[in-house]
Amino acid sequence: MTTAGESTGSTARPRADLRAEFADCDLDRHLALFYESTATQLDTVAAFLSYGLETGHRCVYLVDANPRSRIENALRAEGVDVAAKLDAGDLAIRDASEVYLDEGFERDGTVAELRSEAERSAAEGYEGLWVAGENTWAFDGETSFDEVVDFEVAFDAACPDFAVTALCQYDLRRFDEAAAAKALRTHQQIVYDRTLCENPFHVSPEEYRSEEGGADARIMLKQARGIAESNRELRRREQRLSVLSRVLRHNIRNDLNVVRGALEDLTGNESLTAAEADLVAAAARHADAVIETAEKARYIQQTIGSSEVEPTPLGPVIERAVEEVRSEHPNARIRTPDSSDQVVFADVNLDIALEEAIRNGIVHQDDPAPTVSVAVSTPASERVRVEVRNPGSIPDHELRCFRERGETPLAHGSGLGLWLVRWIVESAHGTVEFANDDDRTRVRFDLYRVAD
Repeated sequence: MTTAGESTGSTARPRADLRAEFADCDLDRHLALFYESTATQLDTVAAFLSYGLETGHRCVYLVDANPRSRIENALRAEGVDVAAKLDAGDLAIRDASEVYLDEGFERDGTVAELRSEAERSAAEGYEGLWVAGENTWAFDGETSFDEVVDFEVAFDAACPDFAVTALCQYDLRRFDEAAAAKALRTHQQIVYDRTLCENPFHVSPEEYRSEEGGADARIMLKQARGIAESNRELRRREQRLSVLSRVLRHNIRNDLNVVRGALEDLTGNESLTAAEADLVAAAARHADAVIETAEKARYIQQTIGSSEVEPTPLGPVIERAVEEVRSEHPNARIRTPDSSDQVVFADVNLDIALEEAIRNGIVHQDDPAPTVSVAVSTPASERVRVEVRNPGSIPDHELRCFRERGETPLAHGSGLGLWLVRWIVESAHGTVEFANDDDRTRVRFDLYRVAD
């Protein structure tokens, strides 16, 4: 039997993973959490509310099965200053039964109240309203579960019209299979086992209301077909990307090598004017840059393809990375910590990520003896931080790429090395920060520490 502290999934994913998923995805206005342990529930709502608070929303938690103190402690564990947020009005923790059952459950009135709360939050300068509600109140009083689901459908239909994001919570230890299935159909995004999922079994409010008895099979068949079509399209996209990658890495590289050879022949031609020689030299530099990018893309594909996460002693990783970079740049002065006995969860390619960060710091300095420092710290008991600092700065357009987590027509990164750093660190659920501070560049990795 599942207890309050257990996780029922195949693995207990770190709470930070879910927090990152909330930040990375376009969240639907109406989400549902399905859980089988109180620990999973608390991790999820703490990640949800902390992200809502961080992004400027007013957050309301409707408590029922849990005592208020348990929610406050979960938020504190997520780094939220609960007292300050409550005092400022950014956060409110209310009794769910008072909201839903104070005068008997009434669907339209509850939707109207949520709309009013969202409008008031926006008027007070918040980005909108975030609500997380425990649904165990449905077992109290005379409310039937069909009435609860009808409210969910009504809210689903209304929520695009106002700035509210709601996380409904369903305890699978209390809601039976039929009830959970109904709830599943009314939420486009769900959270299960600390994972944010697009829900293939969601139907629109209109479809839900029009379906009669025996409709489950038809809905599931539709969804099965939709999933199959999505998978088929995904395979086609992977094939196209594979062909494109091969063309870019192989054909273009080979053709540019021919161009590079012709440019080298022209460089030795004494009949060229000084201006023509400068143009040839510039063309050769650009050809070299494209060839180097193609080689880097091949290297990245091979590296990412061998990705695996495991407990990793940090000291030897730093030693290998520094030794490799020093062999390429013997004049560089690389400062490292005297020792580091920390063990972290990391991708097996962590040394490659650290190499790239150090190398990037060296090649972007004009000093004939460039300096880079590597430091290790523990900003929190469960985290280890590796920081690479050097004089100079990362161009603003490159930083904008990383903040937006992708390339846009107006923001193109000039190289692939820092993307490789991010992919390797994030594959172990770590985080990467690139920043410029007072004419110095900082690349910071935060990784999970393996407990002693």
